[in-house]
Amino acid sequence: MDFGFLHNRLTGSIDYYSVKTNNVLYTIALPPTAGVGRQTANVANTQNNGLEFALNGTIFNNPNGWSWDVGINFSANRNKITSLGTGKPYDLANFFFVGQPINVVYDFKKIGIWQQNDPYMGILEPGGNPGMVKVQYTGTYNADGTPTRAIGQSGVYGNGTDDRVVMPLDPDWLGGFNTRVAYKDLDLTVLGSFQHGGLLISTLYNSGGYLDQLTGQRGQVDVNYWTPTNTSGTFPYPGGIQAGDGGPKYGNSLGYFDASYFKVSTITLGYNFNKMKWIKDLGVSNTRLYFTVQNAFVLFSPYTKLSGQDPQTNMLFSDGGQYIASTSSMNVGRTNLPMVGTNTPSTRTFLIGLNLSF
Repeated sequence: MDFGFLHNRLTGSIDYYSVKTNNVLYTIALPPTAGVGRQTANVANTQNNGLEFALNGTIFNNPNGWSWDVGINFSANRNKITSLGTGKPYDLANFFFVGQPINVVYDFKKIGIWQQNDPYMGILEPGGNPGMVKVQYTGTYNADGTPTRAIGQSGVYGNGTDDRVVMPLDPDWLGGFNTRVAYKDLDLTVLGSFQHGGLLISTLYNSGGYLDQLTGQRGQVDVNYWTPTNTSGTFPYPGGIQAGDGGPKYGNSLGYFDASYFKVSTITLGYNFNKMKWIKDLGVSNTRLYFTVQNAFVLFSPYTKLSGQDPQTNMLFSDGGQYIASTSSMNVGRTNLPMVGTNTPSTRTFLIGLNLSF
């Protein structure tokens, strides 16, 4: 539906779609006995339901030299696998789960840090130590509220899955906005974007990345780690139980963040000198001086609050060897996992420009 009101000073569109797709083509991992690592196959049936909304309006239309235009767009999509070609409810080798989105991570989910004298630590983590990563337990409980088993003995999808859980990557909703305010020859333009929900994967904090192993004397990420005198620390105790890659046990869970953010990406302030006679006498038909800030600031992002980095993903899982931090939960061949890495961090840029037309 497209609409316009007030002599089209307010315009917009609303789109809704529902799509069912059979025999989806997807690149999947194969067992070593196949002789090749991956192939493209018809793997599943999926369903997508989505809503897209756009609104543009003119708030002021040159009264006393003022004008103000605004625009916003919004979209949300719900994707899920309705059936797999194998007829089974899940495919652990390729991280496909019926009833879940096609883009997911299947791994341990950090819920905190084990504290001293926690009554359940000895049951869930036999031989564990205070200060190690505490992950979500998916098993059952006894009548007195105690867990019936240790973490790792079985999981939601059967024995050997180690209490890992499905974590969707896609956001709940996202969008963008723009606004332009002008007074005579002076104008200000702001562009931005926003996102709610979803999962951000950071190679800076995931286990196995050399920056965050909390061992040895090296240049590492400055984190608030747990100690007996700093029990509010959100990162594990250095020197605790380690995984095979040298990082802390369940260290991969340290790299998963809520991907929500509100970002003002561009701010531009400009002035047009077209009405000045001496400019026209020089033979210049249009003169504009402007100042622009790119990647201005980010709000409401848990990842930016911790790291200072831009939360918008800048790489895929297979790029440039940056996936070293994530190999315990994801196949190296997967290319559909957006990440924030250390290879191309966003920078704030200040520009001054002059446009001349003759």
